[in-house]
Amino acid sequence: MITSTAKQPLSAMAYVVIVLVGLFIAFGATFSYIHFLPKLVESTAQGQVFYLLLISWALVCSGFYFGVMRTYAWLTYKHMGSVLEVGGPLVVGILVVIGGFWLPPAPPETFDLAVRAFSADVPLITSGQVTLDLPGLPHATIGPDGEANFKGLSAKWRGKLIRVLPKVDGFEDNWLTPTIDRNILTVELVRSHPKFLQRATLVPPPKAADIQIRVDGEKIDSPIDELGGFTFTATGKADDRVLVEVFLNQRLVARQYQVLSPKSIDIHWKARH
Repeated sequence: MITSTAKQPLSAMAYVVIVLVGLFIAFGATFSYIHFLPKLVESTAQGQVFYLLLISWALVCSGFYFGVMRTYAWLTYKHMGSVLEVGGPLVVGILVVIGGFWLPPAPPETFDLAVRAFSADVPLITSGQVTLDLPGLPHATIGPDGEANFKGLSAKWRGKLIRVLPKVDGFEDNWLTPTIDRNILTVELVRSHPKFLQRATLVPPPKAADIQIRVDGEKIDSPIDELGGFTFTATGKADDRVLVEVFLNQRLVARQYQVLSPKSIDIHWKARH
């Protein structure tokens, strides 16, 4: 209960100055709290800092009611024969702190989720990015521990399979459905098939002949210049081996393995009579 008036040790103007200074500090603390809220939630220190923030506002309200408005209050609480009585500015401070925790609606329930990726030849992938098939397409980087961590997801997704899109060098970029174990999603990646552009030269250069070239069984349509030079695209990367076959008038005249290289490679062949 709050009533008026009560004799105060300072003038009303002095309390106004105190309240204004307190408001400046309280607003500054509030803006700082909002700015650092994501980090506070991540470190689970949100509740402790919010409690200190409420205390600063409680002091401002107490100074306003009891200094500027010159009021007085007391609070009596009875429970099972016990009586608690509180008077003066402390009443408003208690009401502000308690109200700050009980009056605002409870925040939505959330949970944290980790995504782990592996492949047939890599038991733990430690680089890349993972995107979840959820509203807003949240994404996270895979850390050295092999996990992409997602904080504060809505509790309605807890325990449900969520499609993921891993983007990892050397692996296919496809939406995948992982397996789930509590708050951990595990997904198996599939190696991609990179294309390598290779420069090559037929030695000796062909002379007005019907030459066909196949690489790993696939026909190469690249034209051959007068010096025997041409380019072809192979499935693989540098230092991989590919099978090169040369046909003259539909007859096999060379069959050899070549190593893909950033430099031009020579393919030796000899016409058969």
